[in-house]
Amino acid sequence: MVSPRVLLVGGRAPRAALLDSNGLQDLERDERRVKRGEKPMGSYEDAVRILEVELRGVEQAFRDLTPEQWRTPTKLQPLDDAQPHWTLFELAGHFDISIGLTVMLMAEPQQGQVGRDRTSFFIFSRAEVAPVVYDYAFKMVEGKTPEQMPDVLHETFTKTTEGARAMAPDTVGPGYYALMRLDEFVPSRVVEAVVHGLDITDAIGRQPIATREGTALTAAILDDLLARKTVAGRPGDLADDLAWVRAASGRSEHADPRLPLIG
Repeated sequence: MVSPRVLLVGGRAPRAALLDSNGLQDLERDERRVKRGEKPMGSYEDAVRILEVELRGVEQAFRDLTPEQWRTPTKLQPLDDAQPHWTLFELAGHFDISIGLTVMLMAEPQQGQVGRDRTSFFIFSRAEVAPVVYDYAFKMVEGKTPEQMPDVLHETFTKTTEGARAMAPDTVGPGYYALMRLDEFVPSRVVEAVVHGLDITDAIGRQPIATREGTALTAAILDDLLARKTVAGRPGDLADDLAWVRAASGRSEHADPRLPLIG
């Protein structure tokens, strides 16, 4: 397994991008639900629910860490090889930042031209972004202890999901790089939760904690990212969504020269 090359992991994928059997079943299920007058899968409400479940799993994973495990280095590779890897403590600080961006978006609704969506959020220059993200994680945990971080994350995660349910999906606010709609930003946070959730479990040798729905949403966003950045179509041996998420995010090696997408 290669050390991932990114410290920040959003996007919009059409439902047709889910070409595996599970995706086709989801699409057919959506069509049946629409005929019955129900909300289709992939709605904003679904995205908020999926995010809440993923964040609950992340929070619990941090709560389950032993004091020694909190000091375990992640496999994330800093841009400068001379710098130390984040430990799980710093990764918790990054979670507080990356999910907390949703709270900032909701706190500053604006009128203006939307500049990014759930996929294009992840199109950026690593050389410019990674050092800022790397340093900020250390700043976020200054003056805190590992024992405090699960409660810190619980507060941020709760504000995120409760606030997202209370606000209109078309709310526009700052999305780090540019203005974004809330219903585009929320799915991008699912990507953060799923991919960085792998960083928690990979560091300590646990099985992944992401749900099937969270993994499928993340995989769809990465399918769209592949199409936007290079040639569409994930490698044939990556039909499994979790395997695709791992390879596309640099959490496992793959021979396809288009990969990893994030990094």
